[in-house]
Amino acid sequence: MMEKRVLLFTGIMTLTIALSAYAEEDKYINAKIIELESITVTASRTTRKVSETPASVNILSAQEIAQTNAKSIPDLLKNVEGIYTYDSSGVGSTGVVNMRGFYGGMSSHQLVLVDGIPQNKGADKLVDWDLISLDNVESVEVVRGPASALYGDNAMSGVINIITKKPKDKPEIRVSTSFGSFNTQEYGVSILGAYNKQLRVLSGVSYKTTEGFRRHCDYNRTHTEGKLDYTINDAQNLRLSLDYYEKERGAIPWALTEAQIAQDRRQARPGSENDKSGGTKSDVSITHAWDINDEAKTEAIVYYKNNDADSFYTSGSAESTKKEQIEDEDAYGVLLKGSLNQEIMGLEHEFTAGIDLGKDYFNYEEYKAPYQQRGALQSDYAVTRGKIGPYLQDEIRLIDALRFIAGMRHDWVDFDFDDRKTTNNSKTEKMSKLTPRCSLVYMYQKDSNLYANYAQAFRTPTIGQMFTYGSSANPDLKPEEATSYEIGLRHRFNESLKSNISFYWMELDNEIWYDYASVKYQNYGKTSHKGVEASLDFRIVKWLSGFANYTYSRAKNETGSYSGKYLANIPIHKASSGLHFATEFGLSWDLAVTYVGSSYIDSTNGNKLLSYITADTKVSYEYKAMKIFLAIDNFFDRKYNSHGFVSGATKYFNPAPGETFTGGVEIKF
Repeated sequence: MMEKRVLLFTGIMTLTIALSAYAEEDKYINAKIIELESITVTASRTTRKVSETPASVNILSAQEIAQTNAKSIPDLLKNVEGIYTYDSSGVGSTGVVNMRGFYGGMSSHQLVLVDGIPQNKGADKLVDWDLISLDNVESVEVVRGPASALYGDNAMSGVINIITKKPKDKPEIRVSTSFGSFNTQEYGVSILGAYNKQLRVLSGVSYKTTEGFRRHCDYNRTHTEGKLDYTINDAQNLRLSLDYYEKERGAIPWALTEAQIAQDRRQARPGSENDKSGGTKSDVSITHAWDINDEAKTEAIVYYKNNDADSFYTSGSAESTKKEQIEDEDAYGVLLKGSLNQEIMGLEHEFTAGIDLGKDYFNYEEYKAPYQQRGALQSDYAVTRGKIGPYLQDEIRLIDALRFIAGMRHDWVDFDFDDRKTTNNSKTEKMSKLTPRCSLVYMYQKDSNLYANYAQAFRTPTIGQMFTYGSSANPDLKPEEATSYEIGLRHRFNESLKSNISFYWMELDNEIWYDYASVKYQNYGKTSHKGVEASLDFRIVKWLSGFANYTYSRAKNETGSYSGKYLANIPIHKASSGLHFATEFGLSWDLAVTYVGSSYIDSTNGNKLLSYITADTKVSYEYKAMKIFLAIDNFFDRKYNSHGFVSGATKYFNPAPGETFTGGVEIKF
């Protein structure tokens, strides 16, 4: 019944808008619209047009981001084909991103970059999404498919590159505030401008507080940032970026039984109401870009990141299971890249070469903590993770419309585990992998191409999976290895209509999953990930545009006792559609409808997570330097669960928020 209501509402609104357009089309001839323009992508480590890229790519611009109800990057990506996301807390920091049939609940299989700098934490390869404010994002690039030949470890399912706003030549002050459900409040101030012809500056501060959808999971975050852009000369640029975050949060709400959800779907797991955590994050980076000449360019990035966290949490429901967890992670890295255009034997070559160097230092302490009082020391580890990854790629223009791309990378990853509590329990692990790739792309007309890819990929276990997850840890885990094939078609029919479709097939050895039977992280034998991703972007008239996409994702075990069974928490079907309506006098309206199909929540495929449909809408009004908006997520108040698992004989689920409201204003000076 709810699905019918959503579809009926969408149909009525679409028909109403179309009829009004037919009557008054000329009135809106100059309205703001979403143009289907040729744009460039940088997440492939070479700047090229999307129409020339042999991969499944989505580029979300600042304008498109503003049209959504998104409060975090996972929220923004939920309507992108090939991606499934969820956030059971309503806070944002606990958001999960699954790409191409890889579950991202306890660890991530996609590499996340901010201005080219890795954001995945060394301990679990997850990303604290709420520390990436959408107000500061210029665009988001999503490149699906293995990218280990360029990026190495963790780029198995794809790359998400978040590009932040840069300092401007003209001074600008931006003030914003928003309010929403669960007593959510956000405030931000940023200043952009030029000190002189060579030096441009950006600085800002933002604050967020919320009670969250689930009880006792309140969250507070402060973010201070600064950027300095210095133009050395016409060919060289130097950028300094500084970010500092402070955060506090209450309980991790955890999953609930069906009976608990029926009683109160907003409750946190009993016994966790006094849980709390806090911490800081600091990021510093320096980027030097040098266009040596028309044929040669270089880029060097040096970065340092620090994450400190102190958490009180409940591992069970009794006071005796309360623990204090202290984590301190320092990450250093150097990213060197160069490109050269050269003609050899009558063929144009674009060489890209570089090396990534990095070191992660992770310190972990765990204490008994009944009544939030530090007790006996339970664990005391120090883990060092070092990595070296040189890579080389050659893009050959065979003819004007046909290009062949070949590349490879060799990664060396070392783990040094030092158990400071237990003697004779230290361990060293060394892992290495050569990952080649090749692509063929044929640009048969403007902004259209046909491509084929072959790639190998690998991913090391996380520090947590190997050493620091207590009894769940497994130091004998092997790295995941994959072989992937993909063909795709990107076609632009005209200025108002474009489409994409891709077919992929990936075979994996040693995929890592948490096995509830053995209560450990384990390597499966062989798994496969197959799928289809299709999308359509269109503009009906000047003031009305939209999109529709569909994802088929089949992730299965191919060997062992679970052979032929689907992997858990991977929806087989997912579809999204939306409309964007804009007027010449600054009023706009957006509607998005998302369908997520059912999925299994256990390795035996005996229990399912039910399918659901949600609908989101947003109304905005922009007048000169002021913009106001009102947004409603899940406006039919659909009650559904976004994630589940089975432990013993009990089913657990993460309930999702119902109808939520957000309103706000932004003023530029």
